[in-house]
Amino acid sequence: MAFLGMSAESLTVQINIHNDSKIDRKDEPVTIQLKDVPALNFQVAHAAVKDNGKLVPVQLDDMDGDYCKDELFFLTDIRAKEKKTFTVTLTDEVPQQQDVAAVVPRIYTALQIRDKKDLHPDVSRVEAPGKTNIYNDIYMHGITIESEYVGYRIYFDERQNIDLYGKKKKQLEIATTQFYTTAEQLAEGYGTDVLWAGKAIGCGSFKRFRDGEPENWTGDVVDTRGEHIVTTGPLRTVVEVYDLGMLNPSDVPGKPAGRYDVRQRYTLCAGHRDVKVDVQFSEQPNHAYNQFCTGVQKVGVTADDSVRLGHTPAGYITPDGVAASWGCDYPDMGKKQLWGPEAIGMAVYVPKQYIRDQKEDDINYIYAIQPVDREFHYWLTFCCAKEETDSYHTSKEWFDYMKDWKENITNPVKVTIK
Repeated sequence: MAFLGMSAESLTVQINIHNDSKIDRKDEPVTIQLKDVPALNFQVAHAAVKDNGKLVPVQLDDMDGDYCKDELFFLTDIRAKEKKTFTVTLTDEVPQQQDVAAVVPRIYTALQIRDKKDLHPDVSRVEAPGKTNIYNDIYMHGITIESEYVGYRIYFDERQNIDLYGKKKKQLEIATTQFYTTAEQLAEGYGTDVLWAGKAIGCGSFKRFRDGEPENWTGDVVDTRGEHIVTTGPLRTVVEVYDLGMLNPSDVPGKPAGRYDVRQRYTLCAGHRDVKVDVQFSEQPNHAYNQFCTGVQKVGVTADDSVRLGHTPAGYITPDGVAASWGCDYPDMGKKQLWGPEAIGMAVYVPKQYIRDQKEDDINYIYAIQPVDREFHYWLTFCCAKEETDSYHTSKEWFDYMKDWKENITNPVKVTIK
């Protein structure tokens, strides 16, 4: 940071991006680790990114909480086989006349406390002993993230289920409906909660795995559980769910058991409906004792034909890491008169190196997963048939989309810095 009487530091570099796939990409995420920028020797406070001389919206993020910016993030449209060059100017102070593009917020993130005055104050972190039930003290019952297309919330309780918010219109709206859409808001075209998970795994929820079944993160297993907002801005949000102090028995006779922590980071970008999940362990868990899973539930399999509205439940799970389902059911069994049945598609993609086994039961498609070098990564996504823009309205359309979705994940654009 420049001080009084000192000139500001600045550095200009070129970012080259190449989409060598056969798919046009819209709102393609571009992340630059600032530690990888050659000759950068100051703390970055401001970034200006230009595409052919035109400023584009950017986001600078502190990813580790040390109050220093670690990543530069922006979005770009790039055609199949296209190459693009961006000019990036980094400075150690924010100029008085900011050379930045006008940014319209395209992301909403909330972690709020339920209070007696119904003000629902924002907080950045909530943490509690594993046996303490504060599910009803968290407004919306957990941390909530939203793009123009979709919304998600992750329950702050032993389930840690991922709940889904589907929309008609392409817009941010959860700040208004708070996941509990009223009859008046429904009449105005707002979306609502679209999933009832019950005892199923939901859409990509991360669970323990015991005796071939998903298992919740109960208080007798978890010493401390928490949720916090890592970073959020107009273009992307990163939030974390964590479970601390879990037993990790030793394979060595006579050696006492250890403890491990597991942290799940969820990243949602503007213009996207899918979420990347990065799971990290403090130490490699003993797989004979600690096993994990994710997957998707079979929507509508427990409903009758009058509820399914012509959407026959369908789905599949493959050894290549894609599990997908389509169906229609009530999103809340206690609000059938207010919220009618919703037709949705769900999917997860798990890279093959993390898959230990796969399973299909009456209500789920499940991948048993194992960390490699104390981590694993997977993706989840969903759509709602009632969406009016860029959506999928039948099981065939949704399943056809899976090929392109996996292609986008497994073949990201190539980014180089000059």
